Amino acid sequence: EEVAVYFSAEEWDLLDPWQKALYREVMLENYGMAVSVGCQGSTPALISWLKEEGLFLQSSTEDLQTEGDPQRKSSEMEMEDIAVALFLWHMILVTSGEILRLCMALRMIDQQLMLRVCEMFECRRRRPRRHLLVGQPYTCHRSLLEAWLPMAEVGNQTVWVFPRSADWWEQFVLLACSDELWMQSFRMTRATFYEIVEKLAPRLQRTITRMRQPIPVDKRLAMTLWYLKGKNTYTNIQEQFGVGLSTIAEAVIEVCLAMELDLLSETVCLGPAFSTIMDGFASLGFPHCIGAVGRSHIRIRKPKGREAEYKNGKYFCSLLLQGTVDHTGRFIDAEISWSGKTHDASVFQSSNIFKAMDAGVFVPGNPTVTMGGVQVPPLIIADSAYPIRRWLMRPYGRGGNARQRHFDRKLNRARNIVEGTFGRLKSRWGCLQHRLDVAEDNVFCIVLACIILHNICEVKGHPIPSEEFAQDPLPHRPQPEFTVAGDEREEREGEQVRDAVADFLWQRRRI
Repeated sequence: EEVAVYFSAEEWDLLDPWQKALYREVMLENYGMAVSVGCQGSTPALISWLKEEGLFLQSSTEDLQTEGDPQRKSSEMEMEDIAVALFLWHMILVTSGEILRLCMALRMIDQQLMLRVCEMFECRRRRPRRHLLVGQPYTCHRSLLEAWLPMAEVGNQTVWVFPRSADWWEQFVLLACSDELWMQSFRMTRATFYEIVEKLAPRLQRTITRMRQPIPVDKRLAMTLWYLKGKNTYTNIQEQFGVGLSTIAEAVIEVCLAMELDLLSETVCLGPAFSTIMDGFASLGFPHCIGAVGRSHIRIRKPKGREAEYKNGKYFCSLLLQGTVDHTGRFIDAEISWSGKTHDASVFQSSNIFKAMDAGVFVPGNPTVTMGGVQVPPLIIADSAYPIRRWLMRPYGRGGNARQRHFDRKLNRARNIVEGTFGRLKSRWGCLQHRLDVAEDNVFCIVLACIILHNICEVKGHPIPSEEFAQDPLPHRPQPEFTVAGDEREEREGEQVRDAVADFLWQRRRI
C-alpha cells in the first residue's frame, strides 16, 4: 500500500495504452520486490486485478483493502501517499519508464536516494539552456521538489559529490599565484578577472542548499577561461579544479551565456567616441573610416546528416565568423550564424551592421565630409569579395592606373588591421584554433564570449604571451566578386564615393 498508485476513472481514461502497460509492469515488479524481502501476506486486490488485466477504479477502494489491514491509514500517511502519488503521476506522464521504475524501487529502499533522484530529474529537464535565461529552472519542477522535501524526512548526507582535490585552485591560484602566472593562465590580470566576476555574479550566483555548497562564481569563470585559452578538454579542467566533468560542461556554457547576455552590448559596439576611430584610421592612411570588415572560419564537428551544409572550400565543417573592427583591433560588430560555405558578401548583406549603415543610423549623426564635391558618409573598408556601396569601399583590383593602385595600397594597409585582429583573437583564446567539440547551438555563445573577452583585454592593454601569438590559423580563402541584381544605383554611388576618396588620397600623397 505504501507504493500503490490509484487512479480515478477519468485519470485512467487519460492514460495512453503504453502508459497503462507501464503502470501494470511497475506495480507488479514492486509487489514482487516486496514479496522477495519478506513482506508476504494476502494478495492485494490491485495486484489480483493487474494479473487478470481487469478494470480497476479507485472509487471501489473499500474492495481493494487487504484482509490484514482493517484501518487503512492515518491522516499523516494519507498526506505522504498523496505526495508520492502526485510525484509518480507526474513522472509517468513526462519521463521515461526507466526513471519511473528506478524511483519506485528507491522509494521502497531508501528515501534519501529517492530525493536525490528527484534532484537529478529536475536537472535533466533543464537541458535546452539556450532557450532560457541562465540559471532559471522550470518552476513546476522546482515546486515539485520543494513539496517533496519536507515529506521525505531525509537525514544529514555526508557526501553529495565524488570527493576530488581542489588544492591547485584554492591553495595555489587564490593564495600564492604570481601576477605573471595569473596573466599566463587566464589571459588577464587579477583585477580584470574580478571585475568580470562582479558583473556576472548577479546571474551566476547560486543559493546555498542543505545538499552542497555551490561552486563560487570566480571558480566557474576561471574554469571557463581555462577552457577557452587553449585546447583544454574537460578532463584537463577536472584535474586542475577538482570538479566533475558534467559540472564543468554546464559551467562553461552558463558562463559564456551570461557574458553574452550581460556584457555583449557594452563591449562589442561602436561606442560614443567614433571620432577617435576615424582619427585612428586616418593615421593608417584612410580617411573618414569607422571600421574594417573581415572573416574567419570556426571549425566545428560534423552536424549529423547535414555535413554538406557546413563543409567549406577547405573541405571541413565550419561556421563563418565575420567581424568589423576599429583601428585598435577591437570588434565593433560580429556575426557568427552562417555556415562556412556561405559567400562572405551574402553574410554581410544579411547582418545588422549592413542594414544600419544603409539606413545611416550606425554612426550617431551619420556625419559626412565633402571630397571633390561628393558627400562621403562614414566608411567601412573591405576586400574585393564584397559589393561596393556609398559607405562600403573595396579595392579597384588589377589593371588600374597609378591613382587607383595608390588607393588600393592605402585601403589594404588600413584593412590589414582586421587580419591581425583575428590572429590575436585566436592566439589569446586558443580554443578557436581547433575544432569546437560542442553542440552547434553552444558554438555561438562560446565564440561570442571569446570576442567579448578579447575586447576587454584589448581595452585593458593586456598583452598576448609571445609564445602564443600567431597569424590566423584558418585564413579565409578569397572568393569571387559578389554582385546583386537591382543594386546598380548603389554601385554607381559607391563608385563615385570611391573615386572621390581616391582623388583625395592622390592629391595628398606627397603631403
